[in-house]
Amino acid sequence: MSRPVWLLLIGTLINRLGSFLQVYLVLYLTDRGFSTASTGFALGAFGVGTVVGVIIGGSVSDRLGYRHTIVGSMLVAGVLTVALPHLTNIAAVVGVVGAVGLTSQAYRPAASALLIDLTPPERHIMVFAAYRLAYNVGTVAGPLLGALLITYSYEAMFYCNAIALVAFGLLAFSLPKHSDVAHAAPSGDPEAAAEQSPDRPGRPPSYLAVLSDTRFIVFNIAMILGGMVYIQSISTLALHVTASGHSPGFYAALLSINAFVITCLELPITRFVQRMTDRATVAVGNILVGAGMMLYLAGPSAAVLVIATLVWTAGEMVGTPTITAYPGRIAPPRLRGRYIALSEFATQVGYAAGPALGVALWAVWPAGVWWLCGVLTVVAVFGSTVSMPGAAERNRQPLDS
Repeated sequence: MSRPVWLLLIGTLINRLGSFLQVYLVLYLTDRGFSTASTGFALGAFGVGTVVGVIIGGSVSDRLGYRHTIVGSMLVAGVLTVALPHLTNIAAVVGVVGAVGLTSQAYRPAASALLIDLTPPERHIMVFAAYRLAYNVGTVAGPLLGALLITYSYEAMFYCNAIALVAFGLLAFSLPKHSDVAHAAPSGDPEAAAEQSPDRPGRPPSYLAVLSDTRFIVFNIAMILGGMVYIQSISTLALHVTASGHSPGFYAALLSINAFVITCLELPITRFVQRMTDRATVAVGNILVGAGMMLYLAGPSAAVLVIATLVWTAGEMVGTPTITAYPGRIAPPRLRGRYIALSEFATQVGYAAGPALGVALWAVWPAGVWWLCGVLTVVAVFGSTVSMPGAAERNRQPLDS
């Protein structure tokens, strides 16, 4: 991997190591004397901010360039994070927390787009597997570091979070300067002109240009359904484990097995997976995740629960690096940030809808959750298969052409 790619991976790891604000925000606000309802509003504002930040970040990265987007979002997020412990008005706290959520996540489309730009096509999947490793290791270790910091003071937690954000911004500043320049459509290029916003001919591309790509929209619908299946692992599965007579600690052990296996095996598995077509990889990944969820129907024993968890973990390792890389791989350069942002948004929609639907169904028909996972998986696999190019397709063609 090239030096700029390593900088992005190291920056992502540092950023995630310091990203423990959301985890301990409720404890901090209640310790400051704010009501439970107020802390709920603040946490909700952070969540909304993260989703909006990805969408805005996709647009900004296409217009201003990837490096500028990463540097700007990290520096602003760092300043806002330092300001938080000095606020005493709950309205100001909610507003700043939402702004921190927005700015701290706006970098993600730009970072993914840069990985695509800086890496040969045949290495995209492997690089995104490494990106996931850096992201996941930081996400797991960050809260542990945060727990140590709050034993000293909550202010230390905020300052260290801000330092991590600024450190990533400074690392991004040393990235190639060509990533400062947004991909502009050359004048007189009819193919590029076709990528301009359909509602404003001649203007810079907008999300309407992305939404006009029928094939990509079908892919994202499939990702919503796949996300709804996968997210049962951290929602309804907890209910299933305890209802099967096991302790909450055993559920935590299942998630630890998932994290350990992914950390150790995803990169080696990706060495083989990257030789497959994107279509086949995503289909196999979704099938394994769905099959793992349905295996929970096989019985309440600890062995069944462990085997089922290993099956959907295998699906996560096989499919997720390709799913993460795919939007940037097939996007027109001038729309790459928006393609990536829309796909991340679709995944978050699945993650938001899945727990609500799963828990509601569990209340009336527990086994129905896993049967529903099977149905959603079939539809998701069909959607990804018809929307993604196979080995024989050199150029993407819209589904409706």
